[in-house]
Amino acid sequence: MRGKFIVLEGCEGSGKSSVVAFLRQMLGGRSDIVFTREPGGTRVSEAIRDVLMDKGLKEMTPLTELFLFCAARAQHIEELIRPTLESGDHVVCDRFEASTVAYQLHGRERIGLAPVFRMLNFHATGGLTPDVVIYLDVEPEVGLRRKDGLETRFDEENIKFHGRVRKGFLRQMAENVIGYSEWRPVYTTHLAEEQVRESVLGIIKEVLGI
Repeated sequence: MRGKFIVLEGCEGSGKSSVVAFLRQMLGGRSDIVFTREPGGTRVSEAIRDVLMDKGLKEMTPLTELFLFCAARAQHIEELIRPTLESGDHVVCDRFEASTVAYQLHGRERIGLAPVFRMLNFHATGGLTPDVVIYLDVEPEVGLRRKDGLETRFDEENIKFHGRVRKGFLRQMAENVIGYSEWRPVYTTHLAEEQVRESVLGIIKEVLGI
């Protein structure tokens, strides 16, 4: 039986990073759950991540960015995600294709690249989609206040960019155009960090039956 593929998505400052750290602490001892991230997860994909997150590469074009995300995803799926799922183990991934749509198409205001993305992403994923997407939503003003510092090129974007990103996530959830089995939103704007962590942990335990 194929394992479950669970993805965590969220806007900047939604608490996703602390949730992932908490999940690793609570579930990391299980041999049947593999934690990974996008971009990244393999040696090649992590090298691509370093390029994508480099604050010094301000001249990177939206099309280049899109190609690099899909290249990292292709390696990630082929080397790690698909073999893990086919072995019967589960994958919990920090970001996946919904982030690419939200950031690179909506955030960058490049919706015209959607046909290019669909073609690239189909070849990168081989049609593999998550069983469940847990989306951590936060109002951009609140999320950016929560951020400790500017760690990547995306942290440096203005509030209008992050507003478009949020709308991109919400639109995907409403339309489910990629055809995910299920979206499970957690609205974090007015929740304490502990409440967010426990909510996500509860969803994952429910999905995995543990």
